[in-house]
Amino acid sequence: MQLFCYCADCRRVSGTDGYAAYIVQRTDLNLDQGQPSSYSVMAKSGRTNTRNFCATCGSRLWADLDLGFASVSGGSLDDPDNFQPTMVHCENDAPNWGRVPSQLESLPEG
Repeated sequence: MQLFCYCADCRRVSGTDGYAAYIVQRTDLNLDQGQPSSYSVMAKSGRTNTRNFCATCGSRLWADLDLGFASVSGGSLDDPDNFQPTMVHCENDAPNWGRVPSQLESLPEG
């Protein structure tokens, strides 16, 4: 799944109005080298999101989400044109100046 998320946590991570994310099964995500640093935050839903980042440069790598999913930054791949979002999430939490694509389907919260 490829989406834009506007929850407070994603806005903090991105530093802007939302976060471009690939949502994948955690079992499909493999780390080829290194050991990331991580810390956990509580989502609005009450679930835990564990952010993983490079301990050397601080770049966000992915977030482990409860329910067996991972959120990978849409801009982190070698070819950013591969990111083709089809959904938005938590769009009601976007700031009033946020850029929410109204043509995309909404992923229900919860």
